[in-house]
This record gives sequence, C-alpha cells and structure tokens, in this order.
Amino acid sequence: MSFTREDLDNLSALARITVKEEEKDKMLADMQAILGYVSEINEVSGDIERIKGTHYNIVREDVVTHASGSNTEALLREAPATEDGYVKVAQVLK
Repeated sequence: MSFTREDLDNLSALARITVKEEEKDKMLADMQAILGYVSEINEVSGDIERIKGTHYNIVREDVVTHASGSNTEALLREAPATEDGYVKVAQVLK
C-alpha cells in the first residue's frame, strides 16, 4: 500500500491538523514506514493458522499451594508496622 502526498493532505484535513510544507516530506516518509510495518504484520498474521499447532505453552499449571490466609500472621509479624491486620505504610500521595 502506498501513501501519497495527496493522502497526507486528505488525512490532515480530516483530522483538522495543519501540516507545514517543510514537515510534509518527513511525515510522508514516517507514514509510509508505519504502513509498511503494518503490512508486514498482516503478512505474518496470515501464517498464524499454519503454525498454530506446532507450538505449545511450557509454563507450569497455576496451582494454589497454600490455603488463603495461611501465611497472613507470619507476614504481618515481618512488617515494620501494622494496624488492624494490615501493613501500615507512609502516605505516598497528598
């Protein structure tokens, strides 16, 4: 897909953005690079179905190893300050 100076003018008019003449060449090159990158991504995404079955997740299962709250008391004993069963910290935002 090509992006022309006319496309740039139309896009800037639709977005209500004023683009100076000296900025147009750089902006045109940037837009062409962006669209080229998107085009590459689209090409690769077409191959996903083909390779989908060849990869698998090797991350371990997410398994709960402790009952909820079983370590709460030990953690609170290690905190520098606590209040009503919570770790007490200094106010960050004022």
